[in-house]
Amino acid sequence: MLDKDRFIMVMTGLCDMYSKEISEFILDMYYDIFKDYTIEQFEKAVTHCIKEHVYNSIPKPPDILSHLEGTKDDKALMAWMQVIEAIKKGGYYASIEFADPVIPACIEDLGGWQYLCCSKQDDMCFIEKRFMDLYRLLLKRGNVINKKIMGFIETQNNSMGYSDNMPDVIKIGFEEQKQIGH
Repeated sequence: MLDKDRFIMVMTGLCDMYSKEISEFILDMYYDIFKDYTIEQFEKAVTHCIKEHVYNSIPKPPDILSHLEGTKDDKALMAWMQVIEAIKKGGYYASIEFADPVIPACIEDLGGWQYLCCSKQDDMCFIEKRFMDLYRLLLKRGNVINKKIMGFIETQNNSMGYSDNMPDVIKIGFEEQKQIGH
């Protein structure tokens, strides 16, 4: 949770730097946008914005957010890297659970987990581009429900009535999410 007193101090200093006054409304809006981050994360992002900022006004929330979370392109690339990690760790046979709920939705739209895992190496660059386009779109839309992706073994066991004999689900992205602090 963002320390409000330090947040106000940072925002006041930022406005002084750009010779701007900030209204109570704008201050409250900024606070509401960044309240789920730590003050350290916020201060670091603001520092990066100041270093790279080329405008004559205070950084807007999207500028600061891009330093906190990365751009949509950054997120899409990181998500694709998690898909590749899942393919390498478990592939076609394994059931996978991603921390990021957008990833399973993209995989489903691409034709499913087993289709993706069986795709030819030559097709992967096209699949990657399509995945990243879908990821950015679904990220923008929001409201994606996270689903476990069932691999071949779990699908077969379920269809044959062996639902109590399932391999462990491979979890991807949960460690990174914890490190980021979200």
